[in-house]
Amino acid sequence: MSAHNNDEIDVEIDAPHHHLTATHRHHSTDNNQTNQLHQRTNSRTGSRTFSSSGGSPFDRSTRASRNSTGAKEELTMDLKKDVIQEDEQELSKDDKNEKALMFVFCSMVMIGLGNKVFNKLMTIPMYNYPNFLNLLTTFVYIPVCFAYIIPMAYYGYIPPEQFEVPKRKFAVMGALDAMAGIMQIFGATYLPGPLIILLLQAAIPVTMIISKYLLAAQYNKYQYAGALTVAGGIMVVLGPQLTGGGSIIWAIVLILSTVPMALSSVYKEIALGETELDAVYLNGWVAVFQFLFSLILCVPSSLVSEPPVPISGLPQNMLDGLKCYVGISTITCDDDGCTSDRCNPQAPEFVNTYLFFNQLYNLLIILILKYGNANLLYLALTLMVPLGNVAFTLPFIPGRTSLQITDIIGLIVICSGLGIYRFAAKFIDAYFNKRKFSQVPQNEDEAKVNLFTTLLPVTEEDGDNQT
Repeated sequence: MSAHNNDEIDVEIDAPHHHLTATHRHHSTDNNQTNQLHQRTNSRTGSRTFSSSGGSPFDRSTRASRNSTGAKEELTMDLKKDVIQEDEQELSKDDKNEKALMFVFCSMVMIGLGNKVFNKLMTIPMYNYPNFLNLLTTFVYIPVCFAYIIPMAYYGYIPPEQFEVPKRKFAVMGALDAMAGIMQIFGATYLPGPLIILLLQAAIPVTMIISKYLLAAQYNKYQYAGALTVAGGIMVVLGPQLTGGGSIIWAIVLILSTVPMALSSVYKEIALGETELDAVYLNGWVAVFQFLFSLILCVPSSLVSEPPVPISGLPQNMLDGLKCYVGISTITCDDDGCTSDRCNPQAPEFVNTYLFFNQLYNLLIILILKYGNANLLYLALTLMVPLGNVAFTLPFIPGRTSLQITDIIGLIVICSGLGIYRFAAKFIDAYFNKRKFSQVPQNEDEAKVNLFTTLLPVTEEDGDNQT
């Protein structure tokens, strides 16, 4: 994962969060349910043998004849009660897990929103120092990640085979992330906040195109429709830029930043294959190489900043950026071609707040994937788009901007495209599956039986007796 905020995330999930799925199975006789109850009991507690001691064989057979039906019914009811009680405990546990997951989800939306907002706000006081800002936000990941990697490796929590992955693969990822990161930090410096959020959604069609040709990835018709809708919304918000109402060059740079970002994700799949790597271990080494390549990219990027910084003046610009970060202003301008520093107190406040949000943001991504799934993450990312645009219009936000009509239309179109791309196929499949398999129980007892029978293993005999 790049040190910067990317909306398209390469995710591998083991689906750790279990839900109780009720697919009703119907049996022709009560004996089938009884047999399943015995199978369930044997798998949990071992086979139970009921016998009578004393008396003649005739007496024993008579008692067995008289009591067999009642004993079976009594056993069936007891087992039903036991299993239903266990199910209720499992449901209670799932309910607690769902509440915890909902808390993580809401935190993800709020922290992610703060991450997006302060990603722009930190560039306001640091306007003259995008190169320093890019290096700082990349470098901070190195000590944080290796503070985890070193002790985990020492105590064996990171398997030794992970250290055998060639570092050149991390170097390629770092180089691609460095290109994406520096393009995004320059775009964030010179473009308004709402436009930044909307233009970065170009990652969806760009990633789709690259993965289709490099990975032969398959997409359904809803994903194609969603990607085209997103692309159409981006063209809408670019309208004022194309007519001279903004900086079209930096808008294009921001859109193009999604190309190395997508290439980095695709390369991870190609280079790592089925290799499982600790997420922090991977990010730590990628951050090392990203920082090194960012140092090299400082030279050409300084020449295109506004105003340009000559190569000979780059070291001084870095030093002034460090001073600005701690609240010391250096540059004072009187002409229109220069922007004076406004470092105190906004620079340390905004930059450190962004770093704080960004660290929490990436932690919550790991948590939501561990205890939830990618769909929940995508829902959070989708909600951040309209919320982020609204946040930049609030009166207490520094450098607030009002949404133009093209921004509003583009926002609606892009959010619609995101919804179609990420959720349309799942919702439609779920709708038709629900109509096909749903069966409403007639009463509470039937509901308990249906809930109970869904937990039993399906045997070959059961399959023959299903109706």
